[in-house]
Amino acid sequence: MSVVSIAEAWPSPGKPFTVAELDRMPDDGHRYELLDGMLVVSPRPTPAHQVVAFTLASLLDRACPAEWQVVPEPAVMVSLDTEFAPDIVVVSRDQLSGTKMTSAAAAGGGGAVAGYRADRSQCEEGRV
Repeated sequence: MSVVSIAEAWPSPGKPFTVAELDRMPDDGHRYELLDGMLVVSPRPTPAHQVVAFTLASLLDRACPAEWQVVPEPAVMVSLDTEFAPDIVVVSRDQLSGTKMTSAAAAGGGGAVAGYRADRSQCEEGRV
């Protein structure tokens, strides 16, 4: 992976974003995700948000059967133009070999990708 500026990673005018272009976005403290080729940018989670995510991940990890694994903040590629970065996913351990989780791998592996991402306002309001 090479480091580039946002301008260099941007697709041609009028073209949707792809996962390949998303992979070129700089690591600048923002969370970049794709939804049907549209770039979704959000700030990094707040400390309160991260505490909630960590607590939930810890509880899930203790409850998971041995063949499943809790993974914090992985890339989950749904298609060539949709990729999310949920706070937590629970996946079959046989899906841990790649650089990303994919829904196709989940379906092919007989497992599932289950993710959770709290809305920032939920954490700020103390609802999660």
